[in-house]
Amino acid sequence: MRFVTLTPVVAMLLQAAYDPIREEIGRLQRNFQGLIWGFVAAWVILVLYTLMLTARERKLRREMERLKSMVEETEKK
Repeated sequence: MRFVTLTPVVAMLLQAAYDPIREEIGRLQRNFQGLIWGFVAAWVILVLYTLMLTARERKLRREMERLKSMVEETEKK
């Protein structure tokens, strides 16, 4: 009698252990997490690239100002 009452419980546990819907949800969550990390990496790369271009622009502007002042000095002499 005890075996008969445990059988539905065991069947439910086995079904819960292998549930294709739960497996699919887990797979989709892993894929979504990978997608999020990909977007984070893309934004980090984009921000770093923008900062690098800004630094180069500042350096070029300083160089241009230095060259302009050198040209003006030579013209005055």
